[in-house]
Amino acid sequence: MAVTETSAPSPPRSRREADERPRLGVVVALSLAWIGLVVLMAVFADVLPVRDPSALGIRTGEVGRFEAPGWNAWFGGDAQGRDLFAQTIHATRPVLILATTVTVMSASLGLLVGLAAGYIGGRTDAIIMAIAEVMFAFPSLVLLFAISAIWGISMTILIPVFTILGIPPYARIVRGVTITLAEREFVDAARALGASSRRIILRELAPLVALPAVAYAFLGFAIVVATEGALAFLGLGLEQDTWGSLINDGRGVIREAPHLAMIPATVMFVTIMAFNFVGDAVRSIIDPRPVLVARRRSDDGADTDTAPAAEALLSIRGLTTRFPTVGGDVTAVDGISLDLAQGQTLGIVGESGSGKTMLLRSITGAFPVAGVERRGRVLVDGIDLLTALPAERRDALGTRIGVVSQNPLTALSPVRTVGSQLSEVMRVHGTIGRAAARRRAVDLLEQVGIPQADRRVDQYPHELSGGMRQRVTIALALANEPKLLLADEPTTALDVTIQDQILRLLRSLTEERGMALVLVTHDLAVVRGWTDDVAVMYAGQIVEHGPTDDVFSTPKHRYTQALLESTPRLDLPPHSRLAAIAGQPPSLVDLPSGCRFASRCGHASEACGDQPGETVVGTVRYRCWHPADGEGSHGG
Repeated sequence: MAVTETSAPSPPRSRREADERPRLGVVVALSLAWIGLVVLMAVFADVLPVRDPSALGIRTGEVGRFEAPGWNAWFGGDAQGRDLFAQTIHATRPVLILATTVTVMSASLGLLVGLAAGYIGGRTDAIIMAIAEVMFAFPSLVLLFAISAIWGISMTILIPVFTILGIPPYARIVRGVTITLAEREFVDAARALGASSRRIILRELAPLVALPAVAYAFLGFAIVVATEGALAFLGLGLEQDTWGSLINDGRGVIREAPHLAMIPATVMFVTIMAFNFVGDAVRSIIDPRPVLVARRRSDDGADTDTAPAAEALLSIRGLTTRFPTVGGDVTAVDGISLDLAQGQTLGIVGESGSGKTMLLRSITGAFPVAGVERRGRVLVDGIDLLTALPAERRDALGTRIGVVSQNPLTALSPVRTVGSQLSEVMRVHGTIGRAAARRRAVDLLEQVGIPQADRRVDQYPHELSGGMRQRVTIALALANEPKLLLADEPTTALDVTIQDQILRLLRSLTEERGMALVLVTHDLAVVRGWTDDVAVMYAGQIVEHGPTDDVFSTPKHRYTQALLESTPRLDLPPHSRLAAIAGQPPSLVDLPSGCRFASRCGHASEACGDQPGETVVGTVRYRCWHPADGEGSHGG
């Protein structure tokens, strides 16, 4: 059903504000027209109906020496009676050949260098940027003077020199954009699906970071034109006539015939300004302004358990994840151990920052920051993802493990169609052809309940609704029929009707395919209605774990009890005050040595200064010195 939105009229703008945009549009249109005219002059200089630029007017009588601009010679004549208009047109070609070649080469190389620095980071980034800073600091004119003294100035000399000098600006721009985009969820999703770094750089990042590089390329083009003109003015010009050499020829007679220097200088100035205006316009249109999405989840500790259960599809033992920050090392996952059998559904709950998402990232190895340290064991279908070879780990991601990301809009590449992203997942891990992959993509969209799948497959993510985008991420996760599905808050920002549809879809798919499902969510009602087991996380640790009905009916840990009590209930009297957990979680950089919930617990005692071990009561495991019902015998 179509929905029509009406908005309040915007406040009136001042006349100056109202006139600015039309003027900018006119300036850009005139700039594009001028650039088009310059390109036509360069391409068709030989066939245009103009005089021979080398013909001496003093011999033919057509153009006089120092003739002023007029109908006979539009730009006038030089000291030999040559037509300055014809000279200016023919001087356009070498300028455009030099500037275009240098711009394309330096932009391409700068794009690759910036992508490598921003995506790989670490020592590679430091070395690349150190070299770039040295090149920025070194005076380019000094280098050009030295080169001209040794080899002279020619097109074959200027093109590589200008290209090398032009790489650092592009690399710096692309690096900055890459650093932010590399932390977006669609890159994490590609990593989780087993895509190699080269494929992520070329297919996911390059199309996006190329946009600001294209915007800067117009400015880079203008810089090359200006630099060549400056060199020619100093007597270091090319063998061919250029605008700079014409300016240099006219400066000696600037008093007798000022037009000989002023006209080519004006042509060069207008060309430089036109490229600047168009570059600014392109940048304002295509600048994606990427948002840095950096998730810092919590935790600390260490703990190792017994051997993994033989029937477990997912078996985690003593998993600890740490990463550096400016404030110190953060222990995001601390000594977690759990098993999940095929066909089971595990819910992971806890407050924001409790480590839920970082636990999923620790399984797949897809982190938004560099320098992450993982210890322990993560076995998926018998493969230890922490010790496996890179090729073996990539093969497991996307085939044995599927990931449904938290935010489908950022998890999907905005510059590629839904079908191309689905097809790529299948082609990365198999030998399926392009046509077969497309048919399979349509089938997957139909399986996840997207209507008109044959049409939706050619649409971009922004053309779909939030619910459809979430279904696409589920289709991506299921493309290679994984055995384990990791769903990171798959119903976030969806209305309750769509939430129910997504949850039912996940349940039906796991039942049909016999998959194991790990569901991260803040919604305790979702966990209670849709999972077999539940793990309660706090400050990076699992503080309680067991069958969902048992944990929810008789919670043992005081944090679990507090979470359940803070859940809104419909059976309470009107205007009842909602319960809340007092205090704040501990700092993940400086975690307490004892129970991490003690500072917020009303039942804490001196014993809580020591780290509690694991207590087992029936099928429930928990870590608490003072369990909610007082049952169980505590294990050290």
